[in-house]
Amino acid sequence: MNRSLAALAVIFLCTLHLAAAPSNKKDIPAAPLPAAITNAKKIFVSNGGGSNLAYDAFYSKMKDWGKYQIVGSPDEADLIVELAYRVVDEGPRVWSTTNTYNNTTHVHSEEITDPQVVLTIYDAKTKTSLWSEIDHRRAAGRQKNKDKETINSAERLVADLKHRTVAQ
Repeated sequence: MNRSLAALAVIFLCTLHLAAAPSNKKDIPAAPLPAAITNAKKIFVSNGGGSNLAYDAFYSKMKDWGKYQIVGSPDEADLIVELAYRVVDEGPRVWSTTNTYNNTTHVHSEEITDPQVVLTIYDAKTKTSLWSEIDHRRAAGRQKNKDKETINSAERLVADLKHRTVAQ
């Protein structure tokens, strides 16, 4: 009987905890983009540096999307859409582990880096930043997989921009 009550109390407390938990990310609606982005017709796509591969993948997806006419000069555009690739070096992470069987301690270290593909949209006339988003490229060991993840990251930025413009 006491075990049943204890089990019921645990279930009740877990239910209260879940009910009080913050909302899921899916419950938060996307904020609207500035009207200048949704109403624009012509864009100039700029390479902010870091990776030609990310820029080429982004440019290709933007062209395939067809919402905006891509022009060859910022002077002809309503928006300047810049894509940049950055690797943020967060320094080394050092930790130790102890083998309790033979009482030895091993020190480990790993370099922490965060590869990012950064999309920034500027008003072509005023050069004011209207919107920016960062996609953290997934980690990969082999160069072939790093390239694939860089492409995926650039494509996710286009997909999110597309989703936000359609949602309005």
